[in-house]
Amino acid sequence: MITTRVDALRIMGLPVGASSLDIKNAYKELSKKYHPDVVGEEYSGMFAQINEAYDFLMKHPAVSRKVLGNDEKAMQRYANQRSNRDKAKRYEFKDRMRKKEKEAKLEKAAKEARRKREEEKAIKLKAEQEAERQIKAMEMAIIISKMIGEK
Repeated sequence: MITTRVDALRIMGLPVGASSLDIKNAYKELSKKYHPDVVGEEYSGMFAQINEAYDFLMKHPAVSRKVLGNDEKAMQRYANQRSNRDKAKRYEFKDRMRKKEKEAKLEKAAKEARRKREEEKAIKLKAEQEAERQIKAMEMAIIISKMIGEK
Protein backbone atom coordinates (compact mmCIF):
# COMPACT_ATOMS: atom_id res chain seq x y z
CA MET A 1 0.00 0.00 0.00
CA ILE A 2 1.34 3.40 -1.01
CA THR A 3 1.18 6.05 1.70
CA THR A 4 3.39 8.89 0.46
CA ARG A 5 3.91 10.77 -2.76
CA VAL A 6 7.63 9.95 -2.68
CA ASP A 7 6.87 6.21 -2.61
CA ALA A 8 4.52 6.53 -5.57
CA LEU A 9 7.05 8.53 -7.57
CA ARG A 10 9.81 6.02 -6.73
CA ILE A 11 7.65 3.13 -8.02
CA MET A 12 7.13 5.02 -11.27
CA GLY A 13 10.84 5.90 -11.49
CA LEU A 14 10.30 9.67 -11.29
CA PRO A 15 12.10 12.39 -9.30
CA VAL A 16 10.37 14.13 -6.38
CA GLY A 17 9.64 17.29 -8.37
CA ALA A 18 7.91 15.51 -11.27
CA SER A 19 5.07 17.39 -12.95
CA SER A 20 1.66 15.96 -13.71
CA LEU A 21 2.62 15.68 -17.38
CA ASP A 22 5.72 13.66 -16.41
CA ILE A 23 3.56 11.39 -14.27
CA LYS A 24 1.06 10.78 -17.08
CA ASN A 25 3.79 10.05 -19.60
CA ALA A 26 5.59 7.68 -17.23
CA TYR A 27 2.28 5.90 -16.48
CA LYS A 28 1.59 5.38 -20.19
CA GLU A 29 5.07 3.99 -20.81
CA LEU A 30 5.08 1.71 -17.77
CA SER A 31 1.56 0.42 -18.34
CA LYS A 32 2.47 -0.52 -21.92
CA LYS A 33 5.68 -2.14 -20.74
CA TYR A 34 4.23 -4.17 -17.82
CA HIS A 35 0.67 -4.86 -19.00
CA PRO A 36 -0.25 -8.55 -18.37
CA ASP A 37 -1.44 -8.97 -21.97
CA VAL A 38 2.03 -7.96 -23.18
CA VAL A 39 4.43 -9.63 -20.71
CA GLY A 40 2.23 -12.29 -19.16
CA GLU A 41 1.08 -12.87 -15.61
CA GLU A 42 4.56 -12.76 -14.03
CA TYR A 43 4.55 -8.93 -13.95
CA SER A 44 0.90 -8.46 -12.94
CA GLY A 45 2.04 -7.41 -9.44
CA MET A 46 4.25 -4.70 -10.92
CA PHE A 47 1.36 -3.54 -13.13
CA ALA A 48 -0.93 -3.32 -10.07
CA GLN A 49 1.72 -1.28 -8.22
CA ILE A 50 2.03 1.12 -11.16
CA ASN A 51 -1.75 1.58 -11.25
CA GLU A 52 -1.88 2.11 -7.49
CA ALA A 53 0.95 4.66 -7.65
CA TYR A 54 -0.72 6.53 -10.51
CA ASP A 55 -4.09 6.59 -8.70
CA PHE A 56 -2.39 7.87 -5.55
CA LEU A 57 -0.60 10.63 -7.46
CA MET A 58 -3.80 11.71 -9.21
CA LYS A 59 -5.73 11.81 -5.90
CA HIS A 60 -2.90 13.62 -4.10
CA PRO A 61 -1.45 16.25 -6.44
CA ALA A 62 1.74 18.05 -5.48
CA VAL A 63 1.31 21.19 -3.44
CA SER A 64 3.61 23.87 -4.74
CA ARG A 65 5.29 25.69 -1.89
CA LYS A 66 8.05 28.16 -1.62
CA VAL A 67 10.99 26.32 -0.12
CA LEU A 68 12.14 28.16 3.00
CA GLY A 69 14.04 25.48 4.81
CA ASN A 70 14.16 25.68 8.60
CA ASP A 71 14.58 29.45 8.74
CA GLU A 72 11.80 30.53 11.10
CA LYS A 73 12.23 34.23 10.30
CA ALA A 74 11.99 33.58 6.57
CA MET A 75 8.83 31.54 7.11
CA GLN A 76 7.34 34.37 9.18
CA ARG A 77 8.26 36.96 6.51
CA TYR A 78 6.69 34.78 3.84
CA ALA A 79 3.50 34.42 5.90
CA ASN A 80 3.41 38.18 6.49
CA GLN A 81 3.89 38.91 2.79
CA ARG A 82 1.09 36.56 1.92
CA SER A 83 -1.14 38.09 4.59
CA ASN A 84 -0.36 41.57 3.29
CA ARG A 85 -1.17 40.51 -0.29
CA ASP A 86 -4.48 39.06 0.88
CA LYS A 87 -5.29 42.26 2.77
CA ALA A 88 -4.43 44.37 -0.25
CA LYS A 89 -6.71 42.25 -2.43
CA ARG A 90 -9.54 42.60 0.09
CA TYR A 91 -9.05 46.38 0.22
CA GLU A 92 -9.03 46.59 -3.57
CA PHE A 93 -12.22 44.55 -3.72
CA LYS A 94 -13.90 46.73 -1.08
CA ASP A 95 -12.80 49.88 -2.91
CA ARG A 96 -14.29 48.56 -6.16
CA MET A 97 -17.54 47.77 -4.37
CA ARG A 98 -17.63 51.24 -2.79
CA LYS A 99 -17.04 52.87 -6.16
CA LYS A 100 -19.83 50.82 -7.72
CA GLU A 101 -22.19 51.75 -4.88
CA LYS A 102 -21.23 55.42 -5.19
CA GLU A 103 -21.78 55.33 -8.96
CA ALA A 104 -25.14 53.65 -8.45
CA LYS A 105 -26.17 56.33 -5.92
CA LEU A 106 -25.05 59.11 -8.26
CA GLU A 107 -26.95 57.54 -11.14
CA LYS A 108 -30.05 57.23 -8.97
CA ALA A 109 -29.75 60.87 -7.87
CA ALA A 110 -29.32 61.97 -11.50
CA LYS A 111 -32.44 60.04 -12.54
CA GLU A 112 -34.38 61.60 -9.65
CA ALA A 113 -33.20 65.10 -10.64
CA ARG A 114 -34.25 64.50 -14.28
CA ARG A 115 -37.64 63.26 -13.13
CA LYS A 116 -38.14 66.36 -10.94
CA ARG A 117 -37.14 68.68 -13.80
CA GLU A 118 -39.62 66.96 -16.09
CA GLU A 119 -42.35 67.28 -13.45
CA GLU A 120 -41.55 70.98 -13.01
CA LYS A 121 -41.68 71.50 -16.79
CA ALA A 122 -45.06 69.76 -16.93
CA ILE A 123 -46.41 71.92 -14.06
CA LYS A 124 -45.06 75.10 -15.69
CA LEU A 125 -46.61 74.12 -19.04
CA LYS A 126 -49.98 73.48 -17.37
CA ALA A 127 -49.76 76.84 -15.58
CA GLU A 128 -48.98 78.64 -18.86
CA GLN A 129 -51.87 76.88 -20.61
CA GLU A 130 -54.21 77.81 -17.76
CA ALA A 131 -53.02 81.45 -17.91
CA GLU A 132 -53.62 81.55 -21.68
CA ARG A 133 -57.10 80.07 -21.19
CA GLN A 134 -57.93 82.69 -18.54
CA ILE A 135 -56.63 85.51 -20.77
CA LYS A 136 -58.83 84.28 -23.65
CA ALA A 137 -61.79 84.02 -21.27
CA MET A 138 -61.21 87.62 -20.07
CA GLU A 139 -60.86 88.86 -23.65
CA MET A 140 -64.14 87.13 -24.50
CA ALA A 141 -65.78 88.66 -21.44
CA ILE A 142 -64.59 92.14 -22.49
CA ILE A 143 -65.85 91.62 -26.01
CA ILE A 144 -69.18 90.38 -24.70
CA SER A 145 -69.50 93.29 -22.25
CA LYS A 146 -68.76 95.80 -25.07
CA MET A 147 -71.37 94.15 -27.24
CA ILE A 148 -73.93 94.31 -24.44
CA GLY A 149 -73.00 97.92 -23.66
CA GLU A 150 -73.49 99.05 -27.27
CA LYS A 151 -77.06 97.90 -27.47
